[in-house]
Amino acid sequence: MTDMVRSQQHGQHGLPADLLDRVTSAEPNVGEAERVLSVVAGAGMVAWGVRHGGVAGMVAGVAGAALAVRGVTGYCPVYASIGANGDERHFAQEHGWSTAASTVQRVTINKPRSEIYRFWRNFQNLPRFMENIERIDVHSNDRSHWVVKAPAGSRVEWDAIVTEDRPDERIAWESGENADVRNAGWVEFQEAPGGTEVRALIAYEPPGGELGRMLAKLWEREPSQQAHMDLHRLKQVLETGEARRDTGLH
Repeated sequence: MTDMVRSQQHGQHGLPADLLDRVTSAEPNVGEAERVLSVVAGAGMVAWGVRHGGVAGMVAGVAGAALAVRGVTGYCPVYASIGANGDERHFAQEHGWSTAASTVQRVTINKPRSEIYRFWRNFQNLPRFMENIERIDVHSNDRSHWVVKAPAGSRVEWDAIVTEDRPDERIAWESGENADVRNAGWVEFQEAPGGTEVRALIAYEPPGGELGRMLAKLWEREPSQQAHMDLHRLKQVLETGEARRDTGLH
């Protein structure tokens, strides 16, 4: 009876039935080419496991079956756990991107919101607290050109276009055509105890698609860490006149 219960609780490849239910009903998050590779590799691992038997064969068989299911269903639980969340998927769809990495960060600054807005709205001030920016060339009231440091000593460039400007309240922007990295965001200024709460959304399309987005997250190169530090440097600049160039901000 115990063996019968176990066989009913597991699929034919030894995978828990509830896991099979989840992956077969979930929205696909694996690309077509990767699905084919998963099926082929999974089938090879299952075949190896059957030939060799023993503990190693059993482990290879279960792992191969899981990989094959990943390919057939197009769903990867690992991608789901560290992949794009619902807001990021929606953002990517709205902007026509393959995927998106985004973050919303905030900080309270002991200054009037009108002063903070004016400081931010002069985009040539941004390199004073955004450490990855090499320079910003302002071409007009709503268009500027950004040159930004990238990994391995490289740099990326784009034109930024202001899409919304409400004095003392909100500034929104997005990258123009032919951007090296497509991006968008907004910053809002709201009165709060102790001064003004500055809340910013930063989003970009990671090079390399979903894999690039996940690698950036695993290597802490996603926008959340950088935006967090940049906003705290903004607080230092406005409250003390200068920002520390360290990574110990909280």
